Amino acid sequence: MNGEKIVYDKNTKQAKAADQCDRAESRKGDDMLFEEEAVGAGDKFGAVLPFLGALVEPSKHPPINPAEPTEDYKLEYVYGYRTYDCRQNLFFVAGGKKIVFNVAALGITLDVEANTQSFFGGGTISKATKGTLNQHDDDIICLSISADRKYVATGQVGAMPSLYIWDAETGKLKNPKSFAKAKAKNLRAFGCCAWSGDGKYVAYTDKSEKRNVYVIEAETGTQVYTEADGGQDIFDISWSKKAGDNRFATAGAKHINFYDLTAKTKKTGTGHGAQSFSCVTFDDNGICYAGGVDGQIYVFKENALSGKKPAHKGVIHTVNWMEGKLYTGGNDKNLCIFGEGAAAEKTINLSSIPRAIDVMGDRILVGMRNGTICIVTAGTPKEIFKSHHDGEVWGLEVTENGEVLTTCDDNKLMIWNAKERKSKAVAIINDKAGERIKYGASSMTAFPDNQCSRAVCYNAKSNEIAVATNSGEVQIRDFSKPEVVKKSLKSADRWIEFMCYSPNGEYLAVGTHSNAIVIYDTAAYTEKGKNTAHKSSILSLDWSKDGKYIRSNCEAYELLFFDLQTMKQDPSGATNTKDTEWQSQYTKIGWSVTGVFPKGTSGNHVNGVCMSADGKLIATGDDWGLVNIYRNPCREGSQPKSFRYIS
Repeated sequence: MNGEKIVYDKNTKQAKAADQCDRAESRKGDDMLFEEEAVGAGDKFGAVLPFLGALVEPSKHPPINPAEPTEDYKLEYVYGYRTYDCRQNLFFVAGGKKIVFNVAALGITLDVEANTQSFFGGGTISKATKGTLNQHDDDIICLSISADRKYVATGQVGAMPSLYIWDAETGKLKNPKSFAKAKAKNLRAFGCCAWSGDGKYVAYTDKSEKRNVYVIEAETGTQVYTEADGGQDIFDISWSKKAGDNRFATAGAKHINFYDLTAKTKKTGTGHGAQSFSCVTFDDNGICYAGGVDGQIYVFKENALSGKKPAHKGVIHTVNWMEGKLYTGGNDKNLCIFGEGAAAEKTINLSSIPRAIDVMGDRILVGMRNGTICIVTAGTPKEIFKSHHDGEVWGLEVTENGEVLTTCDDNKLMIWNAKERKSKAVAIINDKAGERIKYGASSMTAFPDNQCSRAVCYNAKSNEIAVATNSGEVQIRDFSKPEVVKKSLKSADRWIEFMCYSPNGEYLAVGTHSNAIVIYDTAAYTEKGKNTAHKSSILSLDWSKDGKYIRSNCEAYELLFFDLQTMKQDPSGATNTKDTEWQSQYTKIGWSVTGVFPKGTSGNHVNGVCMSADGKLIATGDDWGLVNIYRNPCREGSQPKSFRYIS
């Protein structure tokens, strides 16, 4: 990544055990910097397919029907708010009853009182609409709302990214022309965006080597201005709030630049001594306030520094001028409110670093680094929304009662009440940070392996939760007290991607990246046995309904079968289990799922497979951000119904 990286105040790098959820906030390097994955066409399956001999048609299965399923799905609720590389991406909608923010490829409007959501994106993808659906097809990393709070602009990542303008209430595109599509390649992302005060224009920036700045007409999408910002990373952009003033500023590594749309000019900020700025805003008189990485607010008149004042310990992450006051949020987890004086009129301590601030009347809306959204009234914060906040969410389990369990690379186990659509419990995975292990899981998080989890499962028989860490530990917890680890098992010296309880709850099978499947007796969690027949890391497994067999996949594309009575691989397992009923279809290699892989791709483009409880449908999640629904069995040529919920 080009450009200067921000280093936080050395005092904030002392992470405390009592606040391990915020360890990543004090990491070296600016978490605002974005590094996207390289996206390629994908390798095809190799010439040797080791699983072919294990594909035996079951004696009983639903009729083969390659047609697209008739079942349809509508996005209901999203438990996520993106903060690690976004700022100022949370706002009140007109009327004040709703708020808008982003996660993955979705713009989300949340009715705070009703706790319901509407979306920009999440539509059905078909051959007819693919490429012309007018919704984001990759992660949104910038969001801004118009001054009348009726329209939202969102920009995404990608070599040729898009910026869309949509209705904050309905989630509908403003009009087919009111969006910007990149005209050049290798722009990497549209990283910042902002509306002009009169609502006529949207300014935004890209993450190309030149760090270009653009301005479009909001109504038509017509580009009216473009300029190279200078090559350094840009962290924020903001327009002047002075009536009739068409100036805006970009703030970033070692620079702040000022643009005048009317004069079509660019001026470099002077007098700040190559300071790096993480955020910027203007007041009603056209005075600019920039948040420095040194914790000071820098005040600019025109393009020259006119003064500065201390505000926070460590980086200032967000600034916003609203209703005659300056609001700032810093690395010290404080929300500060400034009036005309040099000192803050009020300081409110929060549970995490503020990354976005908006104000409407006596309410302050705050989006925090730990994925939490709160509303501050009369100085008191009330949390209204929680989510994971760092790395990737892999661990997922749904209980018989409809609760949802998730684990992530952010040191959190979360339990969700799907009926009430809210977080029921949050538990820390490990209080103490461990060392990074050799051959650890690749992740964008700063948390060490023992504080990251990518597998979780639930035992209805004992009401227990098993949580696997990326350091090879399996923790056993009571569902009623998820914060307490009552037993710890060292199952591997590498990370664990998949585990599952047997249908009767008597055994726990743990698939490790040490190429082994470890079976525990749940009465005392003693090891019953271990199978090391796989040549590579275990990706998924299924139990037979009678608990006598396990079938499993690994990264070497093997489909193997294990007899639980002998705890040995059954070389004839495919044939011996053709009459077997399976509890699940998590394995992505098998006779019933041979059609889930698009032509010309390798097996790793499909990330997860699941069968519906009635056995009629197969669902997959893939590298293109699609959830695909097939009829079961899914054979070659089967047509899916696809939904773009994520990216």
